[in-house]
Amino acid sequence: MRLLLQLALILSVCFIGDFLHRVCGIPLPGNILAMLVLFLLLCTKIVKVEQIEEMSNFFLKRLPFFFLPPTIGILAVYGVLKGNLLVFFLLCIFATIVTLALTGKITDILVHVQEKRKKDA
Repeated sequence: MRLLLQLALILSVCFIGDFLHRVCGIPLPGNILAMLVLFLLLCTKIVKVEQIEEMSNFFLKRLPFFFLPPTIGILAVYGVLKGNLLVFFLLCIFATIVTLALTGKITDILVHVQEKRKKDA
């Protein structure tokens, strides 16, 4: 029963994100809005990590499965991409490098802020 409640909570947040996108017209995908809503709920302690931990771990363990639909979608439009495979490949490499660089920089900033807080305390 506990897992069903956790799943219901996660799905409710997903539906809220989709609602914000479709009805309110917020120009972000519903799944991104849902992650932001869940982040805010966790930060404000309205939802506690323990309330969604088991179901979240279940999803994380099966994360590669969620990449199948986009991969199949890319295969479905292979004819369109065939002429631009090099551009597509270079774009993927560039996006990966930018993501790694930004993640590293943000991590450096957060570590610096955390060390500064420890020194001040």
